[in-house]
Amino acid sequence: MGDIVVEGIRLSVSYGKHRAVSDMSFRVDADDGVVGMFGPNGAGKTTLFKTVCGDIGRYDGALRCPSRDEIAYLPDKPFLFSWMTVGQAIDLFSARHQDFRDDVAEEFLAGSAIKRSAPVGSLSKGMSERLHLALIMARRPRLYVLDEPLAGVDPLTRDRLIENIIEVRCQEAPMLLSTHLIEGVERVFDAVMMVVDGRLLRSGKVADVRRIGDGSLEMAFKRLVAAHE
Repeated sequence: MGDIVVEGIRLSVSYGKHRAVSDMSFRVDADDGVVGMFGPNGAGKTTLFKTVCGDIGRYDGALRCPSRDEIAYLPDKPFLFSWMTVGQAIDLFSARHQDFRDDVAEEFLAGSAIKRSAPVGSLSKGMSERLHLALIMARRPRLYVLDEPLAGVDPLTRDRLIENIIEVRCQEAPMLLSTHLIEGVERVFDAVMMVVDGRLLRSGKVADVRRIGDGSLEMAFKRLVAAHE
C-alpha cells in the first residue's frame, strides 16, 4: 500500500435537496494504477470528480486530495475552443502546465489523421476525444482524473483510446477513470469503485471484486446493484 493520494471520509455533496454523493468513504494510493469508477448516468461520478478536482467546494465530510495544479483533469465535455488549431492547443498546454511533455502528446497523436494545422472544430468525435486525452495524459501530475473519456465514440476508436491509456499506464501517478460501460474496458483497470445513487457499493482490486460475479466485473456490478435495491 503506497502513500495516500486521495481520501474521502463520509463525503456527501448536495445540489439543493438532491444528494448527488452520499456518505462515501474511499481512498486512492500512489501505487493503485488505474481505478475504474463504474456506475450508470446520474450515479454521482461527475459530481465526485468535480469535488476531488476542486470545482465543487461545498461538501460534508472530509476530503484529502492534491491541489488543482497537481491534478490532470479530463471533464466529460470538450474544453478546447473550436477555432484553435491542434498545434495551438498543444502549445497552450505546454505553456500553462510545467509538467506537460510535448513529446508524449505528439506520441499520443502519432498514427492518427490529426494534423497540427487542423482546427479543433473540424475534428471528428473520435479525433477530438483523442486530442483531449493526449493533452491530459501528456502531463505528469500527482493524479489523473478522466470523466467518461470513452463515451460516445465508436468501438474501434474506443479500443484505440484504451490502448493509448494502457501504453501510458499511469507510470508516475494513479488514475481515476469513470465509465458506464464495463464490457471491453475492464482490462484497463487495476482497481474499481462501483457506485449507484451516489453511494459506493464496493471498491477493491479487480481480482477481488470479480469474485463477486464469478469472474465477471459486469456480473459483480449487477449483483451489487440487486442487493442495493
